[in-house]
Amino acid sequence: MIRGLPDRPLSAGETLRLSHEREDLLVIPATPNSIVGDDGAFGDIGNVLVFTANIVASLAYTDGDGWTVVAKATDPSAFEDVLDSLIEFRGDSLADEDRDEIVETIAEAYETFTNRTLR
Repeated sequence: MIRGLPDRPLSAGETLRLSHEREDLLVIPATPNSIVGDDGAFGDIGNVLVFTANIVASLAYTDGDGWTVVAKATDPSAFEDVLDSLIEFRGDSLADEDRDEIVETIAEAYETFTNRTLR
């Protein structure tokens, strides 16, 4: 899906770099635990949503398999389904309010960086 991903989780700076390298690509950390570790400090990012003009995909990094495409849709507005697949893959249990907040944050970031809306 993205050529050149390192065989490890990404740093926050790398997600930004990937998004800036290609005009048609946006890489967003998918869940709060993708960004902040158990100790509350910024950590490595192992769950991302990847948007292009026509596709959204969720990717997860695991030590055994590296980067895996968990789910993919041919319409970026279907990102909530792709996100839900990632959350299920990770075995995370989020309260509805937490999920709604994540969805809103992703939608705002998408709109800010692409000047397009998801809904």
